[in-house]
Amino acid sequence: MENNNLDNLTKFEEDESISMADLLGPETKMGLSRGQILDVVIVAETDDGFMVDLGMKSEGIIPKSEFENNEIPKELAVGATVKVFVKNAVGRIQLSYREVLEKQAWDKVEEIFKNKQTIKGTIKKSIKGGFIVDVGVNAFLHISQVDTSFVNNPEKYIGKNFEFAITEFDRYDKKITLSRRKLLEDEKRAKREQMFATLTEGQILDGTVKKIIPSAAFVDLGGVDGFLHIGELAWYKVKKVEDILHVGQIVRVQISKIDKENEKISLSMKQLAVNPWDSAGEKYIAGLIMKGKVTSIMPYGAFVELEKGVEGLLPVAEYAWNDAEHLFKSEVKEGQEIEVKIVSCDKETKKISLSVKQMKPNPWEETARHYVPGTKVKGIVKNITPFGAFVKLPEGVEGLIHISDFSWFKTTKFPEDFLKKGQEVEVVVLSVNTQNEKIALSLKHLTEDPYKKYKLGTTVKGKVVRVAEFGVFIEVEPKIEVLIKRTELSFENKIGELPKEGEEIEAKIIKADLRERKLEASVKKFEKAQEKELIKQFSSNDEKPTLGDILQEEE
Repeated sequence: MENNNLDNLTKFEEDESISMADLLGPETKMGLSRGQILDVVIVAETDDGFMVDLGMKSEGIIPKSEFENNEIPKELAVGATVKVFVKNAVGRIQLSYREVLEKQAWDKVEEIFKNKQTIKGTIKKSIKGGFIVDVGVNAFLHISQVDTSFVNNPEKYIGKNFEFAITEFDRYDKKITLSRRKLLEDEKRAKREQMFATLTEGQILDGTVKKIIPSAAFVDLGGVDGFLHIGELAWYKVKKVEDILHVGQIVRVQISKIDKENEKISLSMKQLAVNPWDSAGEKYIAGLIMKGKVTSIMPYGAFVELEKGVEGLLPVAEYAWNDAEHLFKSEVKEGQEIEVKIVSCDKETKKISLSVKQMKPNPWEETARHYVPGTKVKGIVKNITPFGAFVKLPEGVEGLIHISDFSWFKTTKFPEDFLKKGQEVEVVVLSVNTQNEKIALSLKHLTEDPYKKYKLGTTVKGKVVRVAEFGVFIEVEPKIEVLIKRTELSFENKIGELPKEGEEIEAKIIKADLRERKLEASVKKFEKAQEKELIKQFSSNDEKPTLGDILQEEE
C-alpha cells in the first residue's frame, strides 16, 4: 500500500504537464479565481507596475505594460482604491485595470446602442478604408461616414472629437461600427423640415454662398440650400457667377419660389435692386444721342449697354447709310465705346433700337433730288447676283439693275454676259425709293424701246427666218421678229403652201404687245391697203365711191 502511494507521488513529480492551477482547480487557496473583479488598494508603484493589497496577506500587480504608449490613467496612484480584473490567480497574482475599464466601456456602449443614443468619441488614427475611433473601446468609422461630402484629406479628422451614431454592435466579436454622416444628415433633414415650415415666397434672408457652378450658386440659408440662378444675380447680363459671388460670401436674397414637394428653393438677388427698365421709357426717348459699350456682336447686329441692366440693339443696317455690312464688320468691336441714337424704346418687351447712321445726313434724300427718273449716270459694278447687278453711284449709294432691265429683246439668265464686277457702266435711273433706300437702274433704257415704233398699221418688210404650221416669222430688224399667221398670208397664197425661209415678205402690223414683246402682221391687210391706194390714184376726184367700195374698205 505504501509502495502504491510512493509510486503515485513519483508520477506526479515526473509529470510536468500537471500545474498548480490544475491541482487547486479554479480557485486558489486564498479564494481567488480568474475573471473576478475586486476592489483593491494600491500600496506601491514599481517600474513594472502597481502593487496592490489583496487583503489576504498577499499582493498582486497591475502591470504597466497593459497600457499603450505608457499612458497610465491618473486614478492609478499609491493609496487609491480601484477595481481590478484577476487575470492570473496562481503564483504571482496578476491583475488588470485596463480590462475593468474595457468591460465598463463595453457595457456603456452596449447600453447606448440598445437605447439608440449617440456616443462621443475621438478619431485616433487613419487606417485603410476609414478610421479607428476611441469611444472607451476601439470602434471602426468608414471614411464615407465621417462627413456628408467626399473626403480628400482624411488626416484633418485625426485627433478631433465628434458625436457618432452606432450602426453595428457585436460584443462577442468585439466589433463596433460608427457613423457621423448619419447624424449630420439627420440634423440637416430636421433643419430643412423646420426651415421649410417657416419659409415663404417673397421672404428676404441673408445666406452664405456654399457652392458655385457655371450657371448658378447654392446659398445656405441656415440649414437649407437655395438655388440662385445666374440670371437672378443682377438686372444686367452676368457672364460668370464668379464675377459677382465667391464661396463663403454673405448675400441678401429673396425667395422667389418654394417647391415643398421636391424641397427646392429658388432665390433672387436682382429683385432686391431697382429694375432699370422701370424708368427706361422716360429715360431713353427716341432721338436721344448717347454713349454706350458694345457687349456682344451677333451676325445681325451689336448689343450696346447703355447702363447696367439696359442694352439696346444696333442692327447692321443701322450702322451706315452705305456699305453698312462691310463697315460694321471692320469697325465694330466688343468692348468698344460707341455713340448711338435712340430709335425706339419699348420697356414692356425690354427692347431698345439704336442707330449710328441716323446721326448723319441721309444721302438718300440728296440722291432723290439729284437722280430723278430718266437721269443718266455712271457708276461702278460692285456685285453681280442671279437677279441683277448692284452699281455704286457717285454719292456712295447703290442701285440695282434688275435682270429684266438689261436688254429690250430678252431676259437673260446670266448677268455676267452683260457686265463684269468693277466695270464702269452708264445707266438710267428708273426710280428712287428713299424710304426703302432703293434705286432702280436700267441698261436698256439708254436706248429707246425698238418695239415702240411698230404701231398698229405700220408697214414692215423682212425675210422669213422660221416656218411653223400656224405661220411664219419674219425678221424686220436684228432681234425683232414678227409673226404672220397662216390665215393672214396673201390672198394669192395657195392652201397648204407657206413661204420659204429667206423669202422676203411685206406686211402690215395688226397687233403690238410691248409688255410681252410680241408683234403680229398681216399680208392680206397690206395687200388691201395697196389695192386701195391704186384705186385712189386712177379714179377721178369727183367720182364717188360705191357701196361695195365702202364695205370693202371696212373689212
